[in-house]
Amino acid sequence: MPGIGIITNPHSRRNRRYPERMRRLGYMLGRHDTYELTNRVEDVEEVAREFKEGEIDILALNGGDGTNHVTLSTFIDVYGDDPLPKIALLRGGTMNTVSKSIGIRGTPPKLLANLVEKYYTDRPFETSVRDILKVTDETGTRYGFIFGNGIVANFLELYYGTGNPSPTTAALLLAKGFVHLAKGGGEITDALFRPFHARIEMEKEVWPQRDYTAVVASTVDQIGLGFRPFNRCQEEERAFHMLGVTAGPVGVARAFPRLRLGLPVEDENFPSAVTSCAVFRSSEPISYTIDGDMHVAEDGVVTLETGPRLEIIIK
Repeated sequence: MPGIGIITNPHSRRNRRYPERMRRLGYMLGRHDTYELTNRVEDVEEVAREFKEGEIDILALNGGDGTNHVTLSTFIDVYGDDPLPKIALLRGGTMNTVSKSIGIRGTPPKLLANLVEKYYTDRPFETSVRDILKVTDETGTRYGFIFGNGIVANFLELYYGTGNPSPTTAALLLAKGFVHLAKGGGEITDALFRPFHARIEMEKEVWPQRDYTAVVASTVDQIGLGFRPFNRCQEEERAFHMLGVTAGPVGVARAFPRLRLGLPVEDENFPSAVTSCAVFRSSEPISYTIDGDMHVAEDGVVTLETGPRLEIIIK
């Protein structure tokens, strides 16, 4: 029996805060299962090769969105054309937006206990099949669920710059942005709404060369802090929902209630498309995020495509 393979990122904020709980996860596994701590990115590739050779049935990831993004990118590269095992997201990080969007709830021990019990009693899992984004720039290819630049990348730069990344910090930063906006602008508002200039080419349409406040894309409906802008993320298979923003601070603030409720906001200031490919072209470097991790395309070209479809365990 191939079993379950679990990878824990010991450096995630939640795992650092609860090291004993992190270690106890290993004792919950069955005799056919494997538990690995990955201290370095290089460790992930080695584990991926071991898990592929062992033909594990389930890959369980104990980290947050960033850990999942890095780990899945490595596993997809190692597995190549071979299908990946079922994926279990154990919510062991600070940012767990992807798992929340899919409907996964609970702590790592609770989620793993359910996983082991169902697996070894041969009970069916409730799963969701999702496309994953394939993001390529001059430095290579990465995979994740949520892509964003402009205001999204600018927000994360400020967020990580606090030195204390947490949901509370993110909420306070957003609140400060609203306060500055209500007062007519300020340092935080200027930093958040720093635009980027680009042309975006898709299969069926082209968004013209111009300043964008943001362009975001995803195969899950949420982007964090309860906002759900991707109401069309499952409209088509092997595609993603992309939303552009050309509105300024006031226009974005007015759209916030609809974005939070997952209601459509499409108009001339919020172009929207469901597509399987998008190429960003800019005369300047493009800063962007994948699942909370920051990257920069120095040559100003970023390509989004759909990667392999993943079967993710909900419960």
